[in-house]
Amino acid sequence: MEDSLAALAAGVAGAPYCARLGVVVEAIALDRARIRVPYKDENSNPGRALHGGVPASTIDIAGVLAAATGLAARPTFDASTLDLSVDYLAAAIGEDIVAEAEVLRRGKEIVYAEVDVRNDGRIAKGLVTHRALDRPPAGAERQRMTQASPAAAGGEVPKLARAIVSVPFMASLGLAITHMQDGRALVHMPLTRDKTDHDGAIHEGALAALLDTTGAMASWSIAGLDLRYKASTVGIHVSYHAPARDEVAAEARTWRRNDEIFLNQVTVSERGSGRVVATGTVTYRIVVP
Repeated sequence: MEDSLAALAAGVAGAPYCARLGVVVEAIALDRARIRVPYKDENSNPGRALHGGVPASTIDIAGVLAAATGLAARPTFDASTLDLSVDYLAAAIGEDIVAEAEVLRRGKEIVYAEVDVRNDGRIAKGLVTHRALDRPPAGAERQRMTQASPAAAGGEVPKLARAIVSVPFMASLGLAITHMQDGRALVHMPLTRDKTDHDGAIHEGALAALLDTTGAMASWSIAGLDLRYKASTVGIHVSYHAPARDEVAAEARTWRRNDEIFLNQVTVSERGSGRVVATGTVTYRIVVP
């Protein structure tokens, strides 16, 4: 058992996206895992504040690792995160973060894992819903995939918005904004090896970071970009539909603004096939004086 858990931990830490983040597996046992992400400028926004996509990625990684500890002894034909929910409680400034994951319930196919992310205090909490099949997936008659309508590009993109995606973490993801106006935003992310999992698909954590950023950009398109304003993500909720094996486009729309709070829906699809790979919501806060 110990050898299989050690191999599992090494495999997770060695995935290209995890290696780029700097993930270190500190502890692993049945239904539990603890990982550390050391501080790096490349994972941060200006002011050494950790980008919200990093805790989101860390929650997914730790939750999946805890879920996988009970799957080593059985054949697995297909495994992926179904759902990721993240609430942000505080910022991490220039410091490591540690994620502790614990399985809450283990069903025949679906595992629920709760994750706490801390530094000196608690900075985020999340829930990961993971599914693993011990049989081949169902046939085509029981499968359905949705195609996204072509995303509407064009329109004005503020110069400051282009500067925002040039900060270290977003630049490392290769994010490019092609539309940002009137509560809508369109952000592209290329497929590169450093953002992939072991199967060569874009890592679910990187998709969560893209979804978070796109919802924020839609919010900023309403409030108006101004570096004097304080802003942060309150929470994100991501549902994963299929692996992304091509460049992806995230399209966000702000459905409601309530003073400082912006409620956004986001769809992420492969640019070539139009296949929807993830959908979610972003609750964003902008403090306008």
